Amino acid sequence: MNFFLKFAWRNIWRNKRRTLITIFAVVFATSLTVIMRGIQLGSYAYFIRTIAGDYSGYIQIQRAGYKDDASLRKTFYFTEDIKKLLDSDPDIIAYAPRLFANVLVSSGENSYGGFVYGVEPSLEKKYSNFHNKIVKGSFLNSNSSGEIVLGYKLFQNLKLNIGDELIILGQGIDGGLYDGRFKVIGVVKLGYTELDNTIIFMNLKDLQDFLYAENRVSVISVLLSDFGKIEKVRKKFSDILSQKNLVVLGWGEVMVELKQTIDFDNVSGILFLAFLIILVAFGILNTVSMSVFERFNEFGILLAIGFKNKKLALIVFFEIIIITIIGIIIGCIIGGAVNYYIIKNPIVLTGEYASIYEDFGFEPKLVSSLNPRIFLNTGLSILFVSLVSGLVSIYRVYKLEPLKGIRFT
Repeated sequence: MNFFLKFAWRNIWRNKRRTLITIFAVVFATSLTVIMRGIQLGSYAYFIRTIAGDYSGYIQIQRAGYKDDASLRKTFYFTEDIKKLLDSDPDIIAYAPRLFANVLVSSGENSYGGFVYGVEPSLEKKYSNFHNKIVKGSFLNSNSSGEIVLGYKLFQNLKLNIGDELIILGQGIDGGLYDGRFKVIGVVKLGYTELDNTIIFMNLKDLQDFLYAENRVSVISVLLSDFGKIEKVRKKFSDILSQKNLVVLGWGEVMVELKQTIDFDNVSGILFLAFLIILVAFGILNTVSMSVFERFNEFGILLAIGFKNKKLALIVFFEIIIITIIGIIIGCIIGGAVNYYIIKNPIVLTGEYASIYEDFGFEPKLVSSLNPRIFLNTGLSILFVSLVSGLVSIYRVYKLEPLKGIRFT
């Protein structure tokens, strides 16, 4: 085996210029693929952390059927045993029990529809960044009562000032209509137009009392220490909580549109990179073919003195492997270095792109990832297409006859 490797190594450097051009093509494709996939997967993780982190959670506990009928009738009791279960799991870094309700808000002659988030401030501040998005006034605290925080668009539409009071009208869990007077202590800007037009944050206990839904919550959103633990924790909690008629859903089941958007973008990115890798495969095919054709006469002589076809084919096979692996290693090192730099120094977006990111509540920046499967998948993909592209040349060497090889010019 060492003989064939040495033979192949010497052969690829017989024409250094062509070999170096081919290696450069592999390096370019590998590094570009690693960088682009790194930015793609890093951005997906950033989006999920930002959106799922503030809203759905990596996993979410809810009553069976709530996903299809998000009403007060589908709320459940946030009992002490559920709290102990969440507190005892080492994979959980934060959780937020929430009660949701559609209401009508009124101030003077202005009335608008609103959507109330009943939250426990002490838990919410560990879980989400809502309290960091206050643009006026302050966020709720655990001791607050009769106080609310409004989305900035709703605040503007109602023509209010901090400290003003408004009337909230809502339907309780018993079907009755109830109203209450609440004081506005803060304004929040989430970056989502629909939410900024409707969102109202209220202390969980206040909303439970207002709706006569004592100790009830709509969902419990849960953050985990790592994405890779989602399925493990989801299954564990599902087995325990199913006895209470509760279900545990992953973020993708709760935020279906975000999951579909990421999947679609991921597929389009993979197709583009596959096209790039195929182009490199043609470059390798050209290099190997030219190298083989130039040596047909030499191969014919070797066959005539007793060298076996399969051994010659094995040498050509190793030539392809060596060229490709050199390019993959260098490309992965370059791509990994660029991705590491982007992780440490995110690319800050400006202009129109920055505005789009900010409108959706994201920091205008591009991040990356050093996920090992980026390097593994890229390397295996390029190696595979390189070998496939070289099969024609390997087959021709395997079928070469001594006399035809000697006469080849």
